[in-house]
Amino acid sequence: MKLPQQNPKGRDGGCDCLPRPAAKAPDAAPPPVEASAATTYVLRYEDRWFGMEKRVAFEAPDVAAALAMMEHEPIGGWAELSKDGEIVCRRGGEPDGAADYWVAD
Repeated sequence: MKLPQQNPKGRDGGCDCLPRPAAKAPDAAPPPVEASAATTYVLRYEDRWFGMEKRVAFEAPDVAAALAMMEHEPIGGWAELSKDGEIVCRRGGEPDGAADYWVAD
């Protein structure tokens, strides 16, 4: 198997075809970092394995991201997501055991 090697000077054909990062000025300050606008959500649900109520508080930028974060929680028969003490949405499901869904309040 052939291993890549650097070309000796003068053998690259004078072509600089690989993109290279622009040189940074030594006195350039990094751009300011904006504070994240994350909101605290509370997930209250019945644990699928133990049947007891659980509460999990976490931060997410919006409801869609919060729902994506909850995907791996072992949610049982019911669940609700709240923000600032107000319920944002509840978990629903079909009686025949079809796919679960979230209903916005």
